[in-house]
Amino acid sequence: MKEAELRQHTTCSLCRQKVLASGLPLFWRVSIERFGIDMQAATRQTGLALAMGSAQLAAIMGPDEDIARPVMDKAVLTVCEQCAIGCQVNLAHLALEAQR
Repeated sequence: MKEAELRQHTTCSLCRQKVLASGLPLFWRVSIERFGIDMQAATRQTGLALAMGSAQLAAIMGPDEDIARPVMDKAVLTVCEQCAIGCQVNLAHLALEAQR
């Protein structure tokens, strides 16, 4: 990671302190993605598997469409080593906060 990119990750997303505040020169960059199942696509794939008698054959012969789709942008968070070790976090809340 070059200096310019590192500067974007100097503050912990949990405690809001600089990542070096704990004295440890380590931090985590965490990506959170949220997906939803496309029930129509899942139903089509399941129907094809039932008709062919094999889910593996249906996967090969099917249209290979997306069955899960992203429902929000990927959130990229910085977490200092101290928070990564000691905090229990609600991921949904954290991801939504990162989107703001």
